[in-house]
Amino acid sequence: MTTTTPSAASGPTLEVRGVTKRYGARAAVDDLSFVCRPGTVTGFLGPNGAGKSTTLRILTGLARADEGEALVGGAPYRSLSHPARTVGVMLDARALHGGRTGLEILRLTARTVGMPASRAGEGLEM
Repeated sequence: MTTTTPSAASGPTLEVRGVTKRYGARAAVDDLSFVCRPGTVTGFLGPNGAGKSTTLRILTGLARADEGEALVGGAPYRSLSHPARTVGVMLDARALHGGRTGLEILRLTARTVGMPASRAGEGLEM
């Protein structure tokens, strides 16, 4: 995992505490803990099967951890009143239309979650 700090801090702290997820006898994630503070950019690095996507799926409520917890601003993602306005995640780029620009995709996503399309440009500027 690599982390860099941009000039402006915003958003909630992301925290994973002792998360374990098994698929049968195989542990996809084994006792993982980390904190991502507001204003940081974090990248998950590792080979296929290392647990990167599984961790993000747990953090965003798409999968449940067998042990531990994943929190967004101190609460589980599923308990947030407007989760897509709090955390943005794209787990599979193949789900996007190949003919659209990144700005177009961000504008569409903003409108989908009830935010002004202008937030797309603000996000890119940040």
